[in-house]
Amino acid sequence: MVLSRLAKDTRHCPPWHHKISPTPEEWAMHKKNLMPLTLETFEKLGIKQKEPMKKHTSFKVGGPADLFARPHSIETLEKLLKMAKFHDLPLTVMGSGTNLLVRDRGIRGLVISMDKLKYPIIITPLQQEIYRIQVSAGTILAGLYRETMAQGIGGLGFAAGIPGSVGGAVMMNAGTGEGTMADVVASIDIMDTQKGVITLPRSDLRFSHRCLSFNENVPRQQRPILVGATLIMARQDKKEIKAQWQTLLEKRKKCQPVQGAGAGCFFKNPPRGKSAGELIDRAGLKGFKVGNAMVSSKHANFILNMGQATAEDIIKLKHLIEKKVNTQFGIRLENEVKIEGE
Repeated sequence: MVLSRLAKDTRHCPPWHHKISPTPEEWAMHKKNLMPLTLETFEKLGIKQKEPMKKHTSFKVGGPADLFARPHSIETLEKLLKMAKFHDLPLTVMGSGTNLLVRDRGIRGLVISMDKLKYPIIITPLQQEIYRIQVSAGTILAGLYRETMAQGIGGLGFAAGIPGSVGGAVMMNAGTGEGTMADVVASIDIMDTQKGVITLPRSDLRFSHRCLSFNENVPRQQRPILVGATLIMARQDKKEIKAQWQTLLEKRKKCQPVQGAGAGCFFKNPPRGKSAGELIDRAGLKGFKVGNAMVSSKHANFILNMGQATAEDIIKLKHLIEKKVNTQFGIRLENEVKIEGE
């Protein structure tokens, strides 16, 4: 069951999170706004202060978030968003951190991680062996696959080995050569601090390569804090689903690194010609290191933290890769991994 194929392949995706990068002077003012907030408020909303972001990203690097929260419910999320708006706090919303690099000085303001926002998966039969699957943003993608496979529902085979949550997978249109989230997403649910949860139909969604953007009729202030998604998938033999999953997992294990902390492919593939990994390999950068950050010797589009790397090590290596590929092949690589903080 394929809902759509990408009609247009763009490599430029607008940021999907809410983000303000204040100057030191602006942040001094923001901190004054925090003064009325009590420790009791922080405890009720599960807010931590000076939380190391390296604990919440697969790269295992990154400085502290001034404030950090992992809401377990829509109600708590709504309170956090209203608090941030009322106190004029810079706000960053993240998924499970498997596609995120946080700089060494951390992130100013409030960071909300959606990885604990989970509710039971709801599977509803429609007609002709077609099913509607309603799933929360914090549900792990592999867990969703296991649930649908157990019900004999196929369509997520392409996601074998892709880490992270459903919310992050939808927002970056995660996928492989075998398919993407665009093939199964029918609608998404976003949080609006004034109206509550709003459903955006497929007609408002613009999927492209590793990107979800929105039609112009979606107000910019609603772009977006995703809390859930509805997928449309079809009946498939359980043995076929399992065999497809195992085949793709084995393929990934053969070509992708298993040692070192990373965030998957660091760069998007160019729209034409060789892949980013092939270009980096041909530039002679496999195994190249800056500090404790290294280009994987197994797959050149993976940058790895080999133990004690800093975000600065990774960013310097990223710039070196970009410069060398552009010099040798005239191609400017674009990040697939999101970089946040200062």
